[in-house]
Amino acid sequence: MRTTFFVFVMSSSVSAFGADPFADRVVEYEPGAGVTAPYNVPTMALGSPERFTGEGVFPSAVTPFNPPFNPDEIVSIGAGGWLTVAFDEPVVNDPLNPFGIDLLIFGNAFFIDASYPDGVALGLFGGSRAGRVEVSPDGNEWRDIFGVQPVGMFPNMGYADITDPYSLVAGALPTDFTKPVNPAFDPFGKTYAELVSGYAGSGGGVGIDLASTGFAAISYVRISNAGGMFSIDAISDVAPVPTPGVPLMLGCAGALMARRRRPYRDSPRREGR
Repeated sequence: MRTTFFVFVMSSSVSAFGADPFADRVVEYEPGAGVTAPYNVPTMALGSPERFTGEGVFPSAVTPFNPPFNPDEIVSIGAGGWLTVAFDEPVVNDPLNPFGIDLLIFGNAFFIDASYPDGVALGLFGGSRAGRVEVSPDGNEWRDIFGVQPVGMFPNMGYADITDPYSLVAGALPTDFTKPVNPAFDPFGKTYAELVSGYAGSGGGVGIDLASTGFAAISYVRISNAGGMFSIDAISDVAPVPTPGVPLMLGCAGALMARRRRPYRDSPRREGR
């Protein structure tokens, strides 16, 4: 009897994306003009963005109309200030990421409500006009992300299932803080329901494509401010889109066994595993 063995090996996309996609360490912080305690604690920019804000003051869900505002949630950067953070796992420049976006920055800007309390996005309050974003693979060589402000465009959204833009209770369906909003989506003039639909499960954030830097991957992000003041909630890697595996048959001892057909008996046929 001749026995042939095959092993099915699934290939997959390779990425440095890890279990913790958020910035891990503060490297340097200069508060800048006008920033005072308690909004001068730089570690507030580490970890995940806030989903529910205002505990002890005005507890409510984070929505594009209701941003995080507690001092244990955000850190401020005033004129002349900067914040530098590092990732333990590099953020990879991957053109296959959703919309080509590799990095997300979360602040505390919010939409002005043209139809309070129903929620219609009229304009953006708290967005940055003097911010600068730089990235580096090693903390020594830095390159600018041109045309991108660190706070603005898609304010944070904590949950995808609440219908009240000023909800006093948390939702049951968390958004994804590693998924960018489609840059083609225009939020202005949209109702809250239309914003939820347009975000499509994303938690918002300012999307950054690393392609223009020429870096294959970066581990450091520096956000600086030339004027005014803005606040940072978190900085996140973007989750890659899974790619289908390709089955490969290898002639070695393994799990699937093909053998000479034998007459059926009372016991069921045993399938190779």
